[in-house]
Amino acid sequence: MALKLTLAFMENPRIYPLLDGTVKPDNIDLEVIFYSGPHPGLKTFKGTGGMLFYNNLAKGLECDISEMSLSESLLTKERNATIGKGKWDWTPIPVFLSRGQFWANMLVNPSSGIRGLADIRGKRIGVPDYCMTASLWFRITLKDLYGIEAWENTWYNCRSKDLSHGGQLGLAMKEYAVGKGVRHRWLTPDQAPDVMLDRGELDAIFPPHTTKGKTVGDPTVIDRYGGIPLTGNPRIGRILDDQGEAAITEFFLKTGAYHANHHVVIKNSLLREHPWVAMEMFRAFQRSKEVTYERASKTQNAYLYFEQNAWKKQSAVFGEDPYPLGLRAMRETLERAIKGSQEQGLIRKRINVEDLYFPSTLET
Repeated sequence: MALKLTLAFMENPRIYPLLDGTVKPDNIDLEVIFYSGPHPGLKTFKGTGGMLFYNNLAKGLECDISEMSLSESLLTKERNATIGKGKWDWTPIPVFLSRGQFWANMLVNPSSGIRGLADIRGKRIGVPDYCMTASLWFRITLKDLYGIEAWENTWYNCRSKDLSHGGQLGLAMKEYAVGKGVRHRWLTPDQAPDVMLDRGELDAIFPPHTTKGKTVGDPTVIDRYGGIPLTGNPRIGRILDDQGEAAITEFFLKTGAYHANHHVVIKNSLLREHPWVAMEMFRAFQRSKEVTYERASKTQNAYLYFEQNAWKKQSAVFGEDPYPLGLRAMRETLERAIKGSQEQGLIRKRINVEDLYFPSTLET
């Protein structure tokens, strides 16, 4: 009899074959719950991916299997016995199906003097959560390409202490605050990053969530928006005009590291009783990604005139598989993320890759 398991995930085309039944894990009956969407025929939560991870941190896993922040998983590994009090009772598998590169759409106030990433040094930067993986990779990119250390800037946590990943992970507590001399500040529910950028109180911000309209002052909204127009506004512009292509390519060629954003975690209670689930789900995610690639190769000429050009350009840099799974392909990435977490005052001690992932997946 198949195990009935639930999977919580954000919108991601690389898992569509799992959703439509093209790919089915052996002996597992999988129900997928989206935290973004909507997707036809699926149970969909109104919350964002930010709320999915917040709930994981605040309550432990609601579903049997969940997408989870890579950066924040490092902190839960280090602090589960203290801050977490054992509620972060999960183990990751090396499945990486998203990239933490939305910092490439960062907004700046032109009066800040920021004309490119090299101008970021010494600035006031608003990020949703200092501990989130996209923020981690942004700071790693600044260091590895331009020599800019995390402590050289002032970082504003745009989510409040009470409704943030960092708050759940203890960053608002003196004994667990961001270290290494990093200046880390918190916004209140009455503050919104877009308003502060427009006024010149911040120099740069990650793009805010605007889908719900103006939400500043609402303490129940994790990512607040103050209603400031983001286009056609002379006080707000983009730092990059190529979606970060040049910087991300340069970073990969220099370091060999992908900006792996999230991985997958599974409840330890499930793994203790059914340890085979770890590798079965790893294989299912791998096959789902491969089917997505196959579908994309067949349908790209429905819109693109010269469909092979973009593929060849990307493959020349990132290879034929831009979203590799498993530890063999992703070790350099994981090692750089762990080192970056230490450099940026998040984790206190080095975590070995082998100590992070479920034992049966270590040879992937």
